[in-house]
Amino acid sequence: MAFALRSRFIAVLSFVLVSSIAVGSVPVMAVEETNPPFETEVIVRTVNQFKNTVDVQNFIQLSTSYGVDVISMNVKQDEDDEVPSGSVFYQSDIAPIAQGYQNFDALQAVITAAHAAGIKVHAWIPQFHDQQAFLAHDEWQMQALVNGVQTPFTGSNGNEYFVNPIHHEVQQYERSIIQEVIENYDVDGVVLDWIRFDNYNMDVSDYTVAKYQAQFGYSPLSIDFETDSPQREQWNEWRTDQIGQYVGDIRQDITQSSKPDVQLGVYILPPEFTEVGQNVAKFKDDIDFVAPMAYFDDWEFNSDWVYSTSYGILKDTSDRISGSDVEIVATLDNDWTDDQYQEIYKGIRENYPDVKRLSFFAYGAWPEDELANIKERETWPTPGWTPPVEQDYPAQLPAGWKARNIGSMPGNVTYNSSNKQFTLSSSSTDIWGNGDQLNYIYQSVRGNAEIIVKVQSTSRLDGWAKAGIMIRDSLVHNSKHADMMLTPENGATFQYRVDTAGNMADHTAAASAPRWLKLTRSGDTFKGAISTNGNNWQTVGTVQIPMNRKVYIGIALSNPGDDSRNKAVFGNVKITD
Repeated sequence: MAFALRSRFIAVLSFVLVSSIAVGSVPVMAVEETNPPFETEVIVRTVNQFKNTVDVQNFIQLSTSYGVDVISMNVKQDEDDEVPSGSVFYQSDIAPIAQGYQNFDALQAVITAAHAAGIKVHAWIPQFHDQQAFLAHDEWQMQALVNGVQTPFTGSNGNEYFVNPIHHEVQQYERSIIQEVIENYDVDGVVLDWIRFDNYNMDVSDYTVAKYQAQFGYSPLSIDFETDSPQREQWNEWRTDQIGQYVGDIRQDITQSSKPDVQLGVYILPPEFTEVGQNVAKFKDDIDFVAPMAYFDDWEFNSDWVYSTSYGILKDTSDRISGSDVEIVATLDNDWTDDQYQEIYKGIRENYPDVKRLSFFAYGAWPEDELANIKERETWPTPGWTPPVEQDYPAQLPAGWKARNIGSMPGNVTYNSSNKQFTLSSSSTDIWGNGDQLNYIYQSVRGNAEIIVKVQSTSRLDGWAKAGIMIRDSLVHNSKHADMMLTPENGATFQYRVDTAGNMADHTAAASAPRWLKLTRSGDTFKGAISTNGNNWQTVGTVQIPMNRKVYIGIALSNPGDDSRNKAVFGNVKITD
């Protein structure tokens, strides 16, 4: 699909013609230019959002209020968290029904309510991340080559269960679930997910090894998967062919079903993830839409990676689907700053005008304010918007760390690699009230996390300066957050803002530098603690704050004073997630 630069939409001017007998001519007024609204798709994890009929009714009511056009509903569990991956949320005769859903057909409830409200429903059906199938069939398990040994793959944390995308019985099983959904439910579309491997070194089960060797005359077990080579490229190309053929088979299943017009789409990873064996060019002729996951900050790219015409995810996707009628549905995070959305919406409109629908993912239940924010943004960028000054500032930091002056107030950081210490400064700043001003040295994490630091020393800081550690829901100044701080003259403080732009509260304890600080997130529970030795901890406070799965964790300094020589020194920094 070729894209050209889009000329900006100009509203039609209306003229009132007045005869010469009238008092005078009416001046011509220009109507402010507007953008057509993007269509809105929300991706919903059923286990978090739909536990009963009341949940469904409430969500459809919110979706109607905030202009949701498509609900992409988790029909088959995607992660190994609340329920095992591979569990389903409808009345299936094939797959295990998720606990708590034996007597509640979530899929039918959503379809009935959504269609009555004029909202489409897509069945989001993850494929090869499937704990239920993995544990039920040893011969289906994805095998990875680890230190020369074929090993069942369970992810980096030992709790992710993949089945072999190449095994014909695995494919037959996963396809049968899709067929069951299409034949028994009035879905508008099916969206595939997890149609991939996880690295070059898989699948290397006996089944796959024999199939590959029969075609190429050598075993893939002889390939050095850690090093680029013609053999590894051949192996990866073959695996992407298998994935492409699988999607083609699903298209054929739909065509031969009683509902051949059901749309077929795929969520895809960025092109940089070549090791997973996924290439939309291999199946572009078999799908109706593709949803590239454009989470630029998750992948540690600049924001223009989303919409640039010279590189990035939309360019790569459009290049790969060139010559087809496939629609691109850009899939975005729901926790970027307003300015990041303004910039990205502007870039998409100007560079990729054929993108009509934006998709948004929430790991937990959808908060109403997030749906309201999406509705507010649907015609962005707003007229006259210009990029803000506030952004990450250049700093020589260890890999993975970034520096930002939240609230656009001055601050700097240096890092001593020999003693592994961060030295921060900050002026005319504070962390309190409805918004923050601080120097923040951070990185992004997902899910549960813990940060420990030793505040070595503070100097030339105001008595109410706050030096410590923080977990923020976003990088905007009024974000929800929790922190564990040490002040020069007023002890230690565990602070928190439960609501975006809400007031803050705190718990305090007697302490002074040097002192160890610890801040922990477990679900929506945040706990701050202090220690004199880094071993024995005193809890200062605990609070419940609903936050996104992805948060920003790091070292923070605010200082109401204006001494330019102020500084706080932090050492022994450790982040666990």
